[in-house]
Amino acid sequence: MVGTADHFGQLINTYCLDVESIISQLASYIDLPDVDFSKLAALTTEVAERSSRIGAEHVRLACLDLMQACDQKQKQNFLRALNWTKTEFARTKNKLQVIVQ
Repeated sequence: MVGTADHFGQLINTYCLDVESIISQLASYIDLPDVDFSKLAALTTEVAERSSRIGAEHVRLACLDLMQACDQKQKQNFLRALNWTKTEFARTKNKLQVIVQ
């Protein structure tokens, strides 16, 4: 049972670190003069898939707005959706960290 708990804790930690890194990349790429929305969409898909695998449904749902902003090539909408995604990720991360402890 301890091995399973350790494995689950490691999965959560890896998820949190990976998504934090990707969100940071999204924030830096959207600030570039020539925004590559296809790159943003690929990174957003990565966050959505990782969130789906770990059961972070609120983060996955927030990613849908990011994807829509990418499809529309709307920088302002992307920034708004990114802030929502960051908020949902922070909430999810806090909940997951409580579970790990």
